[in-house]
Amino acid sequence: MTMQHRGKGFGNAKPIVIRPYADFKQDKAIRAERIRVSNIGMAMSQIADDHPELAAWLCLQVRPRAESAIEDLLAEEKVHALVPRYKGPEMRRRHRNVEAPMLPVMPGYVLVRCVPTAQSVQGLLTFDRQKRVVGIVGDPERPFRVPFAFIERFLQKVQAGAYDYRAAAPVEFAVGESVRIVDGPFASYLGKILSTDYQKCRVEVEVRIFSGLVPVEMDVAQIEKM
Repeated sequence: MTMQHRGKGFGNAKPIVIRPYADFKQDKAIRAERIRVSNIGMAMSQIADDHPELAAWLCLQVRPRAESAIEDLLAEEKVHALVPRYKGPEMRRRHRNVEAPMLPVMPGYVLVRCVPTAQSVQGLLTFDRQKRVVGIVGDPERPFRVPFAFIERFLQKVQAGAYDYRAAAPVEFAVGESVRIVDGPFASYLGKILSTDYQKCRVEVEVRIFSGLVPVEMDVAQIEKM
């Protein structure tokens, strides 16, 4: 709303237009939104398709249980995003079998295919207004790139149900033990066991990527003893 004040006793004085601070904040938000859309647009899958030699898979780190929301938002922005899922345990409620939930194989991570540039990475890190994206594996200026072959092999095993809920794993890993990751985005990297859940065949592994340590929950089938 525009407010006007007419001076009294000043003859032909013109109305004074007062612009509320709220209008200024609104305009600032609109400009920020345009920048946001421009930045995220740099990561559009069309650009990656037109320049496959420049495209790469990156790993966004997101808040717990925000994987699906971020995947959907990126899809709306025409960005190719993936959250590979496995079938969890079946449950019974009120004497009825409940359909097994589909859970992220790597909770807290969303795979994104784009042409990595300073603008596209910045867009990926800031496009969600609720700030559920907490980082990117690697450095924003030099993000970790997942080889295409790793992604293809990973998705093939996901589709084959290799990580679906099953009986407790026969091989045990001790907390603090060093292991090698054999499958998924971090295949070939070494890690250290942080925690285990053999009933669900899940482990949490600390992986060193570049100069940083990245905790990753994964299936026991994705690691092997050193």
